[in-house]
Amino acid sequence: MRKKVLESRSKWYLLYLLVYLVFIAGILYGVMNRGKEVTIVSDTDYQQDTGVAKSVAEMRNKQGNEPLHEVYKDLPVIDVHSHSVHDLHRSETRDMSHVTTGKDVWGKYGIDKTVLFGDVSAPSAVRTDRLSWRYYQEYPDLIYPSFSGFPLERGEGGVERVKENLEQGYLAVGEIYAASIYSPSSDVLWKGKHPYWGVLPDIYQLSASYRAPILLHIDPPEGTNINYLKTALRKHPETIFIFAHANVFNSPENLDPLLAEFDNLFIDFFAGFTAYNSNSSHQLEEFVPLIEKYPDQFFLGSDSGVEIGIDKAYRAMYELIDQLTPHTAVKVAYQNYERLIEEQPPTETQKQTIKELARELSLEGKTFRLNKRKANELIFSLQDQLRSQ
Repeated sequence: MRKKVLESRSKWYLLYLLVYLVFIAGILYGVMNRGKEVTIVSDTDYQQDTGVAKSVAEMRNKQGNEPLHEVYKDLPVIDVHSHSVHDLHRSETRDMSHVTTGKDVWGKYGIDKTVLFGDVSAPSAVRTDRLSWRYYQEYPDLIYPSFSGFPLERGEGGVERVKENLEQGYLAVGEIYAASIYSPSSDVLWKGKHPYWGVLPDIYQLSASYRAPILLHIDPPEGTNINYLKTALRKHPETIFIFAHANVFNSPENLDPLLAEFDNLFIDFFAGFTAYNSNSSHQLEEFVPLIEKYPDQFFLGSDSGVEIGIDKAYRAMYELIDQLTPHTAVKVAYQNYERLIEEQPPTETQKQTIKELARELSLEGKTFRLNKRKANELIFSLQDQLRSQ
C-alpha cells in the first residue's frame, strides 16, 4: 500500500515538474521572441545645414549671365504648393515623349521636392489624392504627398478620412478651400464658409496631433475670413497653418501683424503672381523686408503656375531668392518646410506595417530610427523586397 502511495505521489511530482518546465519554457520563448521583435525608435530631430548659406554667397560671387535657376542649381528648393498630379499622371500613362513632362520641369528648374496634390475640396480630389500617393511611392525622392479630398460639413466623415490618410503616411493636408468667393474654382462642393467652419476645428486639432501642416486657401484675405483665421490660430497653437498664396491680392502691411502675433502661421509665397501676373499691385522687392523680418515663416509655392505658366512661376522663385540674404534664402527655399516634414513622428499604422513586413522577410531583431517620411520609404523598400521574392 505504501509503495502505491509513493508511486502515485511521484507521478504527481513529475506532472507538476512538467507543467513548471512548460511554464518556464513559455516565458523563455516569449522573452526570446520579444527580443527578436522589430524595434522602431521615433527620430524627429532636425538639424539645419548651416553651411548652405555660405554656399549661396559663393554662388552669387560666381554669377554670370546664366539664368538664375542655373546660378542656384546647387541650392535645394521645395515647391510647397503644386496641383500638378494631373500633368504627372498624363505623362506617365500616355505616350508623351514629344512633350516636356512634369519631372522634366522639376529637373530643369532644380526643384528638389514638390508637395503634390491635384483637385481641391471636391469629390474628384479623392482620386487625385490617391494619385499623389501612387507617384510618391514611385518617386519618394521627388514628392511629398498631400491630400485635399474630404468634406468639411459635419456628419459627412471628413475627420475620419483625414485621420485615415495621416495614419497611412501622407505628409501634409491641403490645399483646403476654407473660404473662397473670387477664385476661378470657388464653386467646389466641399469648400468652407470661413476658416473656422464645419469640422475644420477638429481637423486642425488632428493635424496638430500628427504635426502635419495644413494648407488653407482663404479669399478674400480680409475681413471676416481673417478674423476667423485668427480664431483658429489662437485656439490651435500647436497646429501648423500655411496661408496659401498669401501674397495674392494682399500686401506686406496686411501680413505683418499676423506674422508678428502668430508663430504657428506660415506663408506659402506665390512669387510668380507678384512678379508676372498683371493683376498684381506689388513687386517682389516690396515683400523682401517682410520675409527678412520673419525668415522662419515663409515657403515658396508655384500654385502650378496658375494664369502665368509654370516656367514663370519657377523663374520668379529664383528672382525672389536672389533678393534675399543668403541665410534667409536657404530657409525660405527649403529648410523651413523640410523641418516640418522631418519633425513628423511615425504613425501607429506605419509601425504595425513595418513589423508585419519584417516578420514576412525574417528581419526580426532589427532596430529602425525613423520619422514619418523615413517610415514611408522603409515600407516601400520592404514591400519591394517582398514582391521580388
